[in-house]
Amino acid sequence: LGVLDKRIKTVLAANFIAVAARMSLVTFLGIYFVRKAGIDLGTVGLAFLVESLLRGVAAPMFGAISDRIGRRKLLIAAALATAVVLPSFLLVRGPASLFAWSVAMGLTGAVNMPVATALLLDLAPFERRQSVLAVNYTAMSVAYTLGVMPAGYVAEQSYAFLAVIASTGYLLVALLYALALRAP
Repeated sequence: LGVLDKRIKTVLAANFIAVAARMSLVTFLGIYFVRKAGIDLGTVGLAFLVESLLRGVAAPMFGAISDRIGRRKLLIAAALATAVVLPSFLLVRGPASLFAWSVAMGLTGAVNMPVATALLLDLAPFERRQSVLAVNYTAMSVAYTLGVMPAGYVAEQSYAFLAVIASTGYLLVALLYALALRAP
């Protein structure tokens, strides 16, 4: 990857941070919603299903929107929105607010994967696309593991602190896109 456009490395780093930030928190939210917010486990599972389905349905729409307004703008907006929405789980007090949070997470979460992947394909030379995508998906797998490992300990100490960490990760993603993702 050394000879590739440095913007590719920026997108790879942003994807790594986004996955680590999101999964460090989301992995433990089922426990939080049941034990701390007192929401029934079945309701929590249904809310997570709604979030995942909405993310899956909305992802192609955001990919198409990024074709029209630009990938950088949409990635920055989504990272900033996620930095606000993700920690707002602390405001969830019952099923209605849980479903509202899940819908917001589904919409903000639907942007990064299709838009960042499209951006990688825009930036990578045709003959290097497969390698770039392989590195991207490997990095995201590693980020998932590295994000979750310390998060369990942090969650036991303070879900609020874990929320700050996750939110800060998304602010860093937005900053990366804003400062480093410019034309060569």
